[in-house]
Amino acid sequence: MIFFSIREFFYKLNTIGFILLLLPLIVFVYLYLHAIETDATIIQEGDHSRLLVLFIFVLLIDLTIVHLLWILRIKKLKGLLELSKKMDGYFVLVLVRSVAYSLACLMMGLGFFLTESIYFTGLFILIILLLMIQWPTASRFSNQFDLRGSERDMVLNNRDLVRRGAKR
Repeated sequence: MIFFSIREFFYKLNTIGFILLLLPLIVFVYLYLHAIETDATIIQEGDHSRLLVLFIFVLLIDLTIVHLLWILRIKKLKGLLELSKKMDGYFVLVLVRSVAYSLACLMMGLGFFLTESIYFTGLFILIILLLMIQWPTASRFSNQFDLRGSERDMVLNNRDLVRRGAKR
């Protein structure tokens, strides 16, 4: 993705992050209100437990894969010399992680709709909190890439490189 400034990078990153955070919230509220008006599709208690275990299993596998991908890609991106290439790679990683968390939230919303079980609501809230804890910021970016000196100053203070031929 093309970014013209560090400020624009974090602006786009946060905008997409908020959209991916609000989408599952809106769907969950809709499914919650719709579930109040109708009866649960899955009524038997054993089916609730099996669906909950299945969703938790899928959730753990999904988030483990995303976490391992995160660790491997960050290590690879740390080796790059250009800050812009690090930012491009970080943008894709944050996007993949946010989509994975959003899909997990949507899955918990579906589980709640099918069973009306409070456990799915709790897992939904837990996933949202995990997503908010891992929210990308300039300081987190700097710490993950171990930026020092002028690069760290540029990222933390939203300063850009002086371009040749550009007038101030």
